This record gives sequence, structure tokens and C-alpha cells, in this order.
Amino acid sequence: MREIEEQFAILERIPYRDADLLLSVLGEHIGKELLTVRSGRKIPNRWKSSFLEGSILLGRIMKVKNHHVLTGVIAEKYVPYEQYSPFMILALEMLSKIPSLDRSSFHLLEKFLTSEQRARDFDQFLVSFMIKESLQPSLNNCVVCGEKREQFPISASVFLGGYVCSRCGSGDVELNQADYESLLRTYRKVGELTENMRSYWLDVLESQLNTKFLSREGLK
Repeated sequence: MREIEEQFAILERIPYRDADLLLSVLGEHIGKELLTVRSGRKIPNRWKSSFLEGSILLGRIMKVKNHHVLTGVIAEKYVPYEQYSPFMILALEMLSKIPSLDRSSFHLLEKFLTSEQRARDFDQFLVSFMIKESLQPSLNNCVVCGEKREQFPISASVFLGGYVCSRCGSGDVELNQADYESLLRTYRKVGELTENMRSYWLDVLESQLNTKFLSREGLK
């Protein structure tokens, strides 16, 4: 049993037994894991941490058989003491519903959590994350026949995950030139998505994961 130092973000906290906690975390090296925190729900607790969702902690972790146990908190690197933004809540729900994440996702989440958490910050996180995980919609060629897109507006399918040409049918959403240009600006980290494009990307992610993000209601 080897103890390691690890920086991690808390995605979800789950009450466990009488006073313990289970933390769904995304670590800098361990990726997405479930941590057991003994007496984590006691107030005040010996950890000197409130274990708030969205916090970034530096801690000591030990792997015991097939699970990970938090053995110490070295520092709280970031704590969302103020009111949670709707975009932060949505980002945490997104990652908590994805079964497996590697360590590269930690840095994307860290950058978003420590930002101002505006729409622009969330959109750049969303687009970067979905591209990294190969979950992004295909908007340059028809997802059915491969025909190249020539002009806007286009019809896009949520289920098929991209542009559908007129010969192959129709999609659920119409995307125009302004929507597509907003995607290019977001990809280059110089802008944000239109509401229509953001909604479409989230719809596609929900479809890919076969889930619904309840916290999307908070964006309205």
C-alpha cells in the first residue's frame, strides 16, 4: 500500500455510513476515481476541509485493495465559497455522469473552475472537452453519406451527431452561419457559442451518454 500526493477536483459528494463520505473526484494523475473519506461528514472534521463540490484539493491518497482512501488534506487549492454558478453546476454534473475520464481532463476542469465561470469559459471548456473525448458533432460533412456541406443553414441531427444533407433526410436542429462562426471563435478561445449552438452540443453529449443533465434548467 503506497501513499501518493494528488491534486483533485471534487465532482460529487455522497454520504456514506454514519459519518463517512464518498467523493467522486477527477485527479491530476489518477483520473476519475471514488475516494473514501473517514468521518468526512463530522462538523468540524479532522480534515479541515468542507469537501465542497467544485473544490480543488491537494491530498494524500492510499489505494487499499480495489478502492482509494483519502489519508490527509495538505491544502485547499480552490474552494467555491460564493454561490455556485449555473455553468459550474452543469460542468460538474457532466463529468460526474461520464463513467471513465483520464487525467488530461483534470486540467480542462481546473482551468474552468478557476475562471470567472462565464458563458464563454463554459463554452470553451465544453468544446475542448468534447473534442478531446471524440464526442463532438460532425458539421462539415453529412454523417450519413459523407457529402461535404456547402452552405448554411444546415439541418443537424442530435441522435446521428451532425449535419444531415437534404438527400439523406432532416435533423432536429437548424444551424446557421452565425452559429457556426460562434463555434470557430470558441474553438480558438476568442468567443462563446450562440445559445442555439450551445444547446445543440449539449443535446449531442446527452445523446452520446444516454442521459439528461438536470442542471441545464439553471441556464434558462
